[in-house]
Amino acid sequence: MVGIAGESALAAIERIADSGLPAQQLLEGAAARIDRVVPADAQFLAATDPSTILAMGAGLVRDLPLELCQVHWDYEFMVPDFNKFVDIAQRSRLVADLHEATRGRPARSPRWRVVASHMGKHAEVRMVFAQGGAVWGIGQLYRFGSSTRFDEDEKSWLARVAPVLARGLRRAVLAQTGMGGAGKPEQPGVVLLDADGRVESMNRVAAELLEEISPGASFRGSAHPVPFEAFSAAARARADRPRFDRHGAENLRVRARDGTWLTMHATPLADSGQIAVIIERARTSDIAALIVEAYGLTARERDITWRLARGLGTARIAAELYLSQHTVRDHIKAIFEKVGVHSRGELVAQIFADHYAPPSHFHGPATPSTAS
Repeated sequence: MVGIAGESALAAIERIADSGLPAQQLLEGAAARIDRVVPADAQFLAATDPSTILAMGAGLVRDLPLELCQVHWDYEFMVPDFNKFVDIAQRSRLVADLHEATRGRPARSPRWRVVASHMGKHAEVRMVFAQGGAVWGIGQLYRFGSSTRFDEDEKSWLARVAPVLARGLRRAVLAQTGMGGAGKPEQPGVVLLDADGRVESMNRVAAELLEEISPGASFRGSAHPVPFEAFSAAARARADRPRFDRHGAENLRVRARDGTWLTMHATPLADSGQIAVIIERARTSDIAALIVEAYGLTARERDITWRLARGLGTARIAAELYLSQHTVRDHIKAIFEKVGVHSRGELVAQIFADHYAPPSHFHGPATPSTAS
């Protein structure tokens, strides 16, 4: 039974989520309280980019072997399975039990079989931390061996925790302004992986940039810290090779420990099976959409925000969007309230400058028009 302890832990998680902590501290605090109510033998929590549901620089892995990391992401993107995070995100309940999904036969899951080959029989519960359709984090709990399965009270409690963590992780994107990029490497870093996901080589810049993301887990064969975000980027590149051939690589946005932003993408190399992971400092355009998403703007408010950033006046915006000028003004008022600003200039600075790290890359938007 979850009982009073569960209510107390949930209240503590709500306080943490509303405190404005960076995502890493938020997840660490939440993980400790989750474990008191829903004990697990192993645990994985991560903040995610809502546009890709890929981890983005904050998270923790407890009591899981490193060699499972690349396999985990490969299976997530490349192997049909039960309870994929992207599928859970579409459901009304954001917590999923593998035993339930497989009707008591978890060995039907390829993911379960590969984990079992390392850790033995186990129970698995997955969580998606979503708010307003945007996924701001994911989680996974395991119980091994003779440990009991997760009961309905525990899963119901986790379902109450999920939107609270989503709220906190969304706010965490805005809580930490990243202005620490000056004097750090500007050129891209490159990590070359073989067909099995092992590091063949990396340049000096890659080693420096990866040190900024995580001091923890390493790629197989690498002495340099390489976070699990890079595993997911490599897996996505392997899974999306046809898409890459058509559209090119998709950037993964990653938060460094000092609050600055990096981008990461992976590129398949010809027919060799090798993957090149490219890491570089984010430009304004790389993170603006994420910041706008974190403020909770509607689709129409986002349309207007981009036009305000281009310096368009109310009349021009109304004409482009086939709206009345009165309606546009109402939307602008709502945008100002959500972002916490009082003018168009403040809005552009808040979204396009305050959350962006390396000043040498800032080629800001046109000065906003003062037209009403």
